[in-house]
Amino acid sequence: MPSIKKRGDSYRIMVSLGYDMEGKQVRKTTTFTPPEGVTPGKAEKLAISYAYEFEKRCMGMVNMNENIRFSELHDWYFDQIAVHKLKPMTLYGNKELMKLYVLPYLGNMKLKDINTARIDALFNELYRHGRKRELFQLRDPNFIPEGTRRPVSRRSKVNLNTVKTCIQGVPVLRDTAERIADTLGMKLKDAFMKIETEDGLDVGTIKRVRTAMSPIFSTAVKKELLLKNPVTNATTPGAEPKEKVFLNADQCRELLGFADETSNPQVARAIKVLLYTGMRVGELTALHWEEVDLDVATLIIKYNLYRLDGEYRLTTPKTKSSARMISLPPQVIELLKEQKAWQENRKAEVGSRWIDRGAVFTGQYGEYMNKSYINLQFKKLLADHDFPDVHIHDLRHANASLLINMGVPVKVISEHLGHCDTRTTENIYAHIFSETLAQTSDAISKALSEA
Repeated sequence: MPSIKKRGDSYRIMVSLGYDMEGKQVRKTTTFTPPEGVTPGKAEKLAISYAYEFEKRCMGMVNMNENIRFSELHDWYFDQIAVHKLKPMTLYGNKELMKLYVLPYLGNMKLKDINTARIDALFNELYRHGRKRELFQLRDPNFIPEGTRRPVSRRSKVNLNTVKTCIQGVPVLRDTAERIADTLGMKLKDAFMKIETEDGLDVGTIKRVRTAMSPIFSTAVKKELLLKNPVTNATTPGAEPKEKVFLNADQCRELLGFADETSNPQVARAIKVLLYTGMRVGELTALHWEEVDLDVATLIIKYNLYRLDGEYRLTTPKTKSSARMISLPPQVIELLKEQKAWQENRKAEVGSRWIDRGAVFTGQYGEYMNKSYINLQFKKLLADHDFPDVHIHDLRHANASLLINMGVPVKVISEHLGHCDTRTTENIYAHIFSETLAQTSDAISKALSEA
């Protein structure tokens, strides 16, 4: 919203355009002088109207109205608004969701023709037939002989495990196939067979589509291109997401007992550290030794790690409160000492081939560890032991549930997990808090009865 300040008979109008590469705020200003003879109230209304028109001109919206197509609004929003508001990974993810699932349906429609019923129809279509993907299968595994897998991975910037699964016949997305084919010096059609698939999106993905799409329409409402956001009252189809599975204390102890059976000892230590600390996986893979103090038994969460366009990138944690200090139990201190010793030995083995990022958990040559790889190894470990099928992120939930059951105050748990406030913690773990309260009432009842 533009800033409007009255100065004498005129109005000073200022529009913020975000920040430049040096972090300085970019502003545009102008002055509006109302016509002579108008009332103060009318003058103020004219100034507000002029301010909004000025803002539109500054932001490239001068020709935008309800007759523009959704694709135009989409492009303007991501170029002018989202780029200043969203973190790079969130921005990339939202654009991908829009490209795959929204623009093919709404891109050519005029804003005035998009209402809640249209959005309902979109969600239903996505639920039934939304996932239309081009997948590509390697024609011959001999295209990537045994000794060339790692070099192909490095040159193509495709994860080594993806290259290995590709050789095994698992289909990959076009971008991945194109990178591998280019590295092999082959045309895509010669290296890969095209496979087309179509099925419905899961409810969770549709909700992410909704979350990515809604701010675009909200911005259109703010800019007076629409009267209301059509996404607000739209209905997300399908069954409710499955209830989260929380590992109990016995299961956690059992997991700690067989975690060392993973093929990579680093992954075993990573699994244990995640369970003991409640860290997010991206926080763990972004952790550097300089953020760890083994003497005072603490570590500081400063970064989150994500992979974009084949490259690892550090960003700030998920929220402001996610940047935090974690107190480390003795078990984690020992695990990190083991990790440091392993890393020093590995550095000596590979010599100049080691890529020193300063990271605590790494690939075989010092690069950042891929969190998808950790989850893949974790899933295999669970399957080998006929264990509940949970995601690596569920170790964070297990950590929280253990703390709740041990009677740790919710404020302490919230700060430990890096939640914005206690309400977030209470909402996520509502049923565990309920169970704990029930145990409390049972305990006091029993105590007084025995008395």
